Amino acid sequence: MAMLLAKIGSPTAFLPRFPPEALRRVPSRVLGWLDRQRQRAALAELDDRLLNDIGVGRAAAETEARRWD
Repeated sequence: MAMLLAKIGSPTAFLPRFPPEALRRVPSRVLGWLDRQRQRAALAELDDRLLNDIGVGRAAAETEARRWD
C-alpha cells in the first residue's frame, strides 16, 4: 500500500471535491436572481412620488422591472 501511495501521492488525489465548486455557486446564483426579480417587482409597484424620491423616472423603472437577467 505504501508503494502505491508513493506512486500516486495522496489517496484522495483522484476524488473530486464534494460538492464540486460549480455546484456550490448554483444555489447562490439562483437565490440572487430571485432576489433581483423580487426587487424589480417592488420597483414596478412604486408610485411616481416614491420613484422621484430615489431619483428614478417611471420609464427607467418600467424598463428595469421588465429585465430577466
